[in-house]
Amino acid sequence: MKITYTPEMTFEAMQDAVRSELPEYTTEIKKNPLLGFQYLEVKKSGTVGVWVRVFEKKGRVQLMNAIPSFWARLLFGGLLLIAFTYGAQTKVRKATGAVFIDKFGTSEM
Repeated sequence: MKITYTPEMTFEAMQDAVRSELPEYTTEIKKNPLLGFQYLEVKKSGTVGVWVRVFEKKGRVQLMNAIPSFWARLLFGGLLLIAFTYGAQTKVRKATGAVFIDKFGTSEM
């Protein structure tokens, strides 16, 4: 899911919006150790979550289905596990996207 970026959409503001609207999910701002970019992780469980990346120059925020737990990806294999968790991950992605659209007055691309 791609959402139009607005300057108010900082990682801290997005994290606060998710925490207030979706308290059943945990959030954490992380940094990729190899490429150095920041992202927001919205996690329902170790196998169901969403990663949120901001692309300021392109004017978009991208929400991607994710398996937050490194160990779950390693032990169960990414592709096999995605087949069983895709529906739940999509629900989390859509709920998170709806919060961003409502809170920041933006739209889906």
